Amino acid sequence: MAESKQVRNKSFIHRNLGKGEVFGGLFWLSLGALISVLLEVIYLGTRITLPGGTSLAFPYTIAIAFLFNMVLTRTSMLWTDHWLAKFTPLTVWILGFMALLVWALVAGDQLIPNNIRTVLLLFAGFSGGIWPAVKGK
Repeated sequence: MAESKQVRNKSFIHRNLGKGEVFGGLFWLSLGALISVLLEVIYLGTRITLPGGTSLAFPYTIAIAFLFNMVLTRTSMLWTDHWLAKFTPLTVWILGFMALLVWALVAGDQLIPNNIRTVLLLFAGFSGGIWPAVKGK
């Protein structure tokens, strides 16, 4: 009975994952990265109206990009130990950002503003995605 209590209290990480499981996990993380970058770009120009009618820029999606890409990379590190595969969600996020940046040339609609917040969003997303690998476990 003492052994069963010890087994219940230990947490085990399943490391014998098949290629299909790893692909599926990275696929869903990458889909989350695409949805994330789209929402972060859409709400990058958020403004708050202060009492008196003054409008103030409030780009909270910059912090969300840093934190969410950190979570995506940490989660992908649970799925794979391959040094390049663990950056799959970050790569998809950056490619989605670049696609939205080029969208103005294709469709004529500028989705990403032409200001410092765009640069900060790209830097925050990239640094948040690379931070777990640099920091280590």
